[in-house]
Amino acid sequence: MKTSLWVISVLLISSILLPSSLSEKCNPDDKKVLLQIKQDFGNPYVLASWNPDTDCCDWYCVSCDLKTNRITELSVFTGSLPGQIPASIGDLQFLESLTLKKQANLTGPLQPAIAKLKNLNFLRISYNAITGSVPDFLSGMEKLTFVDLSFNKLSGSIPSSLSKLVNLGYLRLDRNMLTGSIPDSIGEFKQTDFYLELSHNQLSGQVPASFTKLDLFNFNVSYNKLSGKIPVGGDLQNFDSYSYFHNKNLCGTPLASCKS
Repeated sequence: MKTSLWVISVLLISSILLPSSLSEKCNPDDKKVLLQIKQDFGNPYVLASWNPDTDCCDWYCVSCDLKTNRITELSVFTGSLPGQIPASIGDLQFLESLTLKKQANLTGPLQPAIAKLKNLNFLRISYNAITGSVPDFLSGMEKLTFVDLSFNKLSGSIPSSLSKLVNLGYLRLDRNMLTGSIPDSIGEFKQTDFYLELSHNQLSGQVPASFTKLDLFNFNVSYNKLSGKIPVGGDLQNFDSYSYFHNKNLCGTPLASCKS
């Protein structure tokens, strides 16, 4: 009995005296990057749990892989991140999911360093004040399956190169200030139940005929400046007028017939 109590005491003392650096799971490279991100954002309150003396796998807004303990998710959708997305975010080389949502003070363009995140499959940067264009560099991030850039202040045209994202099944660019025509190449996505939301922009031209080839789960191009006849075929007539209305010169099913 005395031996058992002695062993237990030794284990308890060892656990207390063991340096945190030896017991924590977090990869030191990832921890260094996260602390840099926090500093670049000006040490905001929402990242207060990012304490260098604690295990970063236990920090708020991040997740670690259970096997490798590398940071695979960064998700901030509360609080307030000021300024621009820092370049340091591109140094989380094992990141698979990035969410920056409902950050009213998050401004500037989409950070080019995001292109370094070659393992990223989920990108949601929405409900912010992001400006600039939809970046062409997204087309090189071939693992992306989900892209949501809605509710920002993005301008310019939709890059046709997005069609290179062969695994993409979800694309939201609505509630921005995008202009120009919708690229025909958007109709080349092969994923089933594709989610496509382009409403509330300033897009012009016609609905591409290539859209009849899409296997659509959701589709909305309303509140733009589209014109011409809605192509017939595929899933385009499976959606009601709410997916098309408030395009002054757009016609055809499910909207009113085109004037001859």
